[in-house]
Amino acid sequence: MWIVLGEEKGRIKLVSSSKMEGILPKGSFLTVESKENKHILRVVDSQQHEPYSPAPMLADMDLAPLKQDQKCQNVIYAARVGDIKERKDGLIDFIRPQLLARRSNQSEIDLVLGLKSIGPQVFVATVQGGKNQTLRDEKGISIIVSIPPEFFYHQILICGKTGSGKTVASKYLAQYFVEEMEEYGAVLAVNVKDVDFLKMDKASVTVKPNLLEEWKSIKKNAHGIENFTVYYPANQMIDPGQGVNMGVCKRITLNVRLLDPEALSGLLVGFSDIAAQHLPNIFRAWQDRRIRSQDGEFTFSDFVRYFARGAEDNYHYEGLNSRGDRLPVTLPWGTYHNILRNLNYATEFFDDESAESISADDILVRGKMSVINVAGEKGIQFGSVILRHLLKNIVEEKSTGRSKVPILIIIDEVHQFYDTTSSREALGELDTICRTGRSKEIGVIFSSQNPSDIPRGLSNVINTKFFFKSDRSSARDYGISVTNEEVQNLGKGYAIANIQGLPQVRVVKFPLALSGVFEKRG
Repeated sequence: MWIVLGEEKGRIKLVSSSKMEGILPKGSFLTVESKENKHILRVVDSQQHEPYSPAPMLADMDLAPLKQDQKCQNVIYAARVGDIKERKDGLIDFIRPQLLARRSNQSEIDLVLGLKSIGPQVFVATVQGGKNQTLRDEKGISIIVSIPPEFFYHQILICGKTGSGKTVASKYLAQYFVEEMEEYGAVLAVNVKDVDFLKMDKASVTVKPNLLEEWKSIKKNAHGIENFTVYYPANQMIDPGQGVNMGVCKRITLNVRLLDPEALSGLLVGFSDIAAQHLPNIFRAWQDRRIRSQDGEFTFSDFVRYFARGAEDNYHYEGLNSRGDRLPVTLPWGTYHNILRNLNYATEFFDDESAESISADDILVRGKMSVINVAGEKGIQFGSVILRHLLKNIVEEKSTGRSKVPILIIIDEVHQFYDTTSSREALGELDTICRTGRSKEIGVIFSSQNPSDIPRGLSNVINTKFFFKSDRSSARDYGISVTNEEVQNLGKGYAIANIQGLPQVRVVKFPLALSGVFEKRG
């Protein structure tokens, strides 16, 4: 038990009873009971206090210590979270001195935070005394919160060093989105590293007792996602030796008939503003003319040959902008050669007869997780084009009401995918999505080692942040107050959190994802 001493500078001060042997960690919830009400507090500071601390000279005399000299108490400062019963006269109840406090139970925490039993479950945790641990109630049961599902549509940032648990957290959230949302959603993930997201059809494997106990606490069992597809460029291969189920993998190609002209700028490496402005218009005019002529099939190679012949006409082309206006375009000599070089480089991405093209219809399927694998040589360049194409299609499908399927987009390892001009152009499409995601049920998870990799301007519309073990400055730049001890001592799976709709939950522990994670033995 803890005893209320009073209020100091807006915080309730408490001290442990003589029977309490230990320090209550920061972040814990306390219930103070009076005759009229229950008051829920959250611990913001917790320290050891010695009421009878011996004088330094006496302590150095090598005498047997008195019991009183070794007595310790736990002094706590806590913030009000809320009351179980709200007064109707507009006043707030006193929390009177000498009232007793105990650790809150799950139902009290859920009630005062307004939580329901829906949403991805995470453990409330703490960093205290240089160690991590999940918080527990009086009976030793872990405290769990269900994050309100609406937080998906307020955009999410996950940061942390390699091996800190950020990718596992993304997998955990993705599986919830396709399997447990009220209206089963769809997930589109971009895989840029190894096989991180390529095994989500397989149940996670671990022998660690604490992780197995966590699954038991949230009443979950490891299992793979049933409707799962990996799409990869037709000009690349996935090594079967990496344990990927090739039965869920599909080779894809870009269809020159269906390609959004703006997506072509993703092909340009080191391009100028002039190239970015004119190439989509030149392609749009050519594409429109070929479709209107109904002269049979045509390929991207046909466009490359058309563009190359511009040298015979002093680099003059017909352009067609997105408004439908036709206008002449003249390219500088250097811009022409820069574009042509990149077009030749990208020809292998298009019109492969042994592969299929995909659209938003392939992605917006309830209960389906789709992964675009762009790991490997040329992968990022292909990914920037296909992602921008799909994102625009998805926004159109959602905006026109043709699709009612909620969608979660995961950009894993943003610091790799966002490393080139072409991929930055692709991620630029996310600006519109992030700002209108709530109304269209489109969510985005940005995962990166460094939050500075996030597209400029999007930080203001990212409302949920999880910082796994990382640099203190990274979290503080996003308005999260954190100490060096807290951020540097975070264990695997633990994160400092700022969650939309859950401001009172500051440190969380993610369970191991139910699929796609294979813990090493030992």
